[in-house]
Amino acid sequence: MANELRGSCLCGAVSYEANGESAFQGFCQCLDCRKATGSGHLAAIGMREEAVKVIGETKSFSKPADSGGIVARHFCPTCGSLLFDKSTGMPGLIVLNAAVLDDPEVFKPESIVFTKSALSWDHLDPQLPGFEGMPPME
Repeated sequence: MANELRGSCLCGAVSYEANGESAFQGFCQCLDCRKATGSGHLAAIGMREEAVKVIGETKSFSKPADSGGIVARHFCPTCGSLLFDKSTGMPGLIVLNAAVLDDPEVFKPESIVFTKSALSWDHLDPQLPGFEGMPPME
């Protein structure tokens, strides 16, 4: 899916712009994504790193993920909004937080990952394909 994406944090100090085809669009229900978003899941859009421009300075927090890679979560140092992730398990990709898009309706989820960590009260589209962990990257 071709995208022209723009997103920003709550206070507007940090934003991103992305153009091109997304590598994936979907939801992640792993514990780390849930804690990072304060929700039952992360709405995620994977883009090639060179297709994304970040405007403003972010702070980051890195830790091992359920997938085995190290994930660096980048957020606004002023308001704390999660803007994007980078993982050693997905080199060359940046995972944008679709919830902070200026037009969130451009997000078109294709699947759900880490369904084994799904919360009983967090209902996502049951017609989306689900994976207990991370599916193999093509």
